[in-house]
Amino acid sequence: MEILNFHSLFIWLIFWNSAWRIQGQNSEPLVSLQGVLGRNVNLPCNITPPGVDDDVTLVLWYRDGFSTPFYSLDARRGGLLGEGRHSSSDNYATRTYFSTVSKPAVLQLESVTLKDKGIYTCRVDFKKARTRHSEVSLSVIIPPKDPLIMNTNGEILKNIIGPFDEGDKLELMCESEGFPVPKLTWWQGPMLLDNTYGVTPHNISYNLLEVSELKRQDLFTEFSCLASNNNISVPALASVMIDMKLRPIIVEIDGADHPLSANKVAHLQCRTAGARPNVTITWWLGSKRIKTTTVRTTDSSSMSVSRLSFKPSKEDTGKYLSCRVENPSIQNGALERGWTLNVYHKPKLTLRLGSKLRHFRLQEGNDVYLECDVVANPWITEIRWKFEGLDLHTNTSAGIIISNQSLVLQKVKRANRGRYLCAASNSEGQGESNSLHLKVQFRPICKSHQKLTYGAARHEPAQLSCDVEADPGNVTFHWRFNSSKDAEDVLTFTSDKTRSIATVIPRMDHDYGSLLCWASNRVGAQQKPCVFSVVPEGPPNTVNNCSLRNQTVRSVTVECVEGYNGGLSQHFVMEVYDKNFHTLQANLTTREPTFEADNLPRGTDFLVVIYAVNAKGRSHPLVMRTSTLPGPQTQSRRDKILTELATPDHETVKWTNSKKPKRGSGSQSSWDSVACNKINTSVPLLHDDKPIPSDLVMDVVRDYTDNKQENGQNGHSETKISETFPGSGYSKIRNICV
Repeated sequence: MEILNFHSLFIWLIFWNSAWRIQGQNSEPLVSLQGVLGRNVNLPCNITPPGVDDDVTLVLWYRDGFSTPFYSLDARRGGLLGEGRHSSSDNYATRTYFSTVSKPAVLQLESVTLKDKGIYTCRVDFKKARTRHSEVSLSVIIPPKDPLIMNTNGEILKNIIGPFDEGDKLELMCESEGFPVPKLTWWQGPMLLDNTYGVTPHNISYNLLEVSELKRQDLFTEFSCLASNNNISVPALASVMIDMKLRPIIVEIDGADHPLSANKVAHLQCRTAGARPNVTITWWLGSKRIKTTTVRTTDSSSMSVSRLSFKPSKEDTGKYLSCRVENPSIQNGALERGWTLNVYHKPKLTLRLGSKLRHFRLQEGNDVYLECDVVANPWITEIRWKFEGLDLHTNTSAGIIISNQSLVLQKVKRANRGRYLCAASNSEGQGESNSLHLKVQFRPICKSHQKLTYGAARHEPAQLSCDVEADPGNVTFHWRFNSSKDAEDVLTFTSDKTRSIATVIPRMDHDYGSLLCWASNRVGAQQKPCVFSVVPEGPPNTVNNCSLRNQTVRSVTVECVEGYNGGLSQHFVMEVYDKNFHTLQANLTTREPTFEADNLPRGTDFLVVIYAVNAKGRSHPLVMRTSTLPGPQTQSRRDKILTELATPDHETVKWTNSKKPKRGSGSQSSWDSVACNKINTSVPLLHDDKPIPSDLVMDVVRDYTDNKQENGQNGHSETKISETFPGSGYSKIRNICV
């Protein structure tokens, strides 16, 4: 639509309006219309010419007596009215359009607002006839808002409400607002329940629906509130549906009223009818709900069945077992059936400290009372007491007194710490109590299996660790040498809980010796100190107790016990040679004296040399004989390894490991036997606690091999020969085969 120059049109209209008022007018009666907020409305205007030879030239729309039109349709330049030019003010530019197609013609006003209320004047100019003037009074209706249904607490209700108890009084408040104020009515389906409504000072309509008593047939009844204030828009509607809880009618238990046995499953069934919604069926033992049993609920029409598999416990005798059917929120809405249980069971015992004793206060020297509480049906025949799994009996000299259900421990000691229990029996069997771990606070004592000897170099710090056992563990340490000398410049220490670390810096020979460590706690001071030896650092001692842990066709596994480390960190070496010390087959170094040599020739005899090494040197080696298996068959021969040690007076000490292990046991395996005629019987002899170099071992065996070839001895008993190596302090001995 082409927009006219509104300023020019305004000047012309003022002139034309004056002329029209002078010439007179043709007025139409006032038309009253209602428009709904947010919807469209059509304002009618009669544009039909009085005569058939007349046409409309101009249509103007005014509002509320203003002299300036807000809309115009101009056909004065000739042509039909439908081809005229439409023009509107800014406020109506997008919401108005004058339709000449309708009969009568209408001004279409879109999206009515509250500001659109007023008197609208339509002025129609004809070519010949006088100007026609018609007025439309437009009022704006605010349609009702969706009604709000609330309870007496003002809570908004929607959809399904409740559930309500059978017999409850129902009160529903409906509110809505609009302009004019809407009329509110309550309906139950097509039936009008209440059409009385009121209006608040804030122009809000309300209607209170009251139902004095809800009956079973009111279940899922729909109550609707209707709000209406015009005949144009659809009335606003809100509905709620009533959900109800119905009381159960019957409760029956199949399998009731007979004795039960402890720890045997009893199968019970509870049947009920008449309750709604999903009825809650629960099983109760006394005041406690049974949760650990299997409960299956099935619904068949109005009948619900719950099946219970119940295993009574020892404590259930005299308790009331029941099936409870209920809707929890219904007053007097529960039914219950049950009976008092009589359960035969083994004794149930509970062990506890005497009523006046507290665990955290028990100390050495206190008297301790233990009480054994018994629940049994039938009653017990005797009570027994156990300590760490062993039976206890009255022993007055040891401070143990048993008096039926009480145990008295007089002047307890650290040895009394541990687990106690009581046991009793009756015709149903034997029962044991809980295990009570008796804790006795005691003064510190030295912890066993700790390192007691430390090596230290002069002018170098060495750290000694002192560990104690104590309860409570908050202890205080002090150290001193086992001498009267002042140790402040030699000894310092730190403490953390039950461990103290002392740092010793020996400077003179008398700085070595015994070092004593004491601790004390709130129970008392340590009676016997921990004694540590500080010795000069040196080479480690020889490993001992070596044994063959595993033997295959290609590998051997050796395990030893480490000796003293010389006061320094040590590691361990195992060398595997062939039987004549000609070839080194394996060389292993480990942090622990456990070795596994693999990739060895099968069915071969070997000499094994094991020694320890630290920063000061290495220990004298331990030499043993072994072999790999010849094949995957079972070895049935019995091993016997014999190494002889030569003492300075040429006495022979035999080292042997020939004990046959038990099959399937975890005992250590023995060395596999090797035929005497297949190995060298010469082994290096250890003497004076000095290490034997590997080259000396090689020389011994090599020398023995040469002598053996000269003598022509092969597979026969040999005379034991002892030779001394000059400057070495070691001897070589030929061992006879055993």
